[in-house]
Amino acid sequence: MVGKFFTLDEDFNGIIKNALNEKEIKNINFISTGWTNIVYEVETNDGNYFFRFPRDDFWIRTIVKDCEFAKYIHGKTNYNTVELTQLQSNNRPFSMHKKVEGRTLTDIMNTMSEGEIKQVSKEIADFMYQMHSLKYDKNEIFKTNNIGLNLVDFLDELIEKHLHSEDKVFWKYGEFSKKENTCLVHGDLNPGNIIIDENNHIAAVIDFGFAGFGNKYFDIARIIGRLPADFKNEIISSYEKISKEKLDYKLLDTEIDVWNDIDGGYINYMRGIGIYE
Repeated sequence: MVGKFFTLDEDFNGIIKNALNEKEIKNINFISTGWTNIVYEVETNDGNYFFRFPRDDFWIRTIVKDCEFAKYIHGKTNYNTVELTQLQSNNRPFSMHKKVEGRTLTDIMNTMSEGEIKQVSKEIADFMYQMHSLKYDKNEIFKTNNIGLNLVDFLDELIEKHLHSEDKVFWKYGEFSKKENTCLVHGDLNPGNIIIDENNHIAAVIDFGFAGFGNKYFDIARIIGRLPADFKNEIISSYEKISKEKLDYKLLDTEIDVWNDIDGGYINYMRGIGIYE
């Protein structure tokens, strides 16, 4: 019986084959690190594609949000953002996109030179500022209001659904939930979602499942909290120079702590259901 979301025992080969139509499939590789989605990389005669199949009802709604925001933001900054296609199998959404060539920042961040760190940090700050500065109409971004469109509302549901009670006591009392929503945010701007090309420039920014309306500090704190310390001052100084405004360093540190609490709690949840070791 087909459920509301995807499980590991399904015929993904058949679903992928149907999605790719006439393309010649050379190899289908299961990506075991997918937490929120069941992920496959598929090699074809037309390049490689990634498929993401949501693991539960929360992430199946998030896939819709991811596709809608990715479509909206594509071409609106000077940086490449992945072009997602939303597909369905038995009325369950999943996404497909062509692979962007390069390596994730996670893969190389600990071996980069001082000059490479400075270059990438400047581009990260520039991407964030361009996104945070976009003028927008809410009705043009999200066609389906099926999940929290403010980042805090989205995280509120994520935490309530996926964190154990002892791991979410911090949430209601943190400063994180009290900030005014003033701009568009990526929401999960971590080094795994930044693709770097062979010349150490940003090749693309991916994964907009957390994206929505929020505050610039959400994104800035998220990325500097997940990168080695050498990146922090470079990103902050670049963002200040581009925006011509000083940042609140105390607030940044507070929100880094909140993001760390969210990550730690979610890892505990994923361990509990056997996905994260």
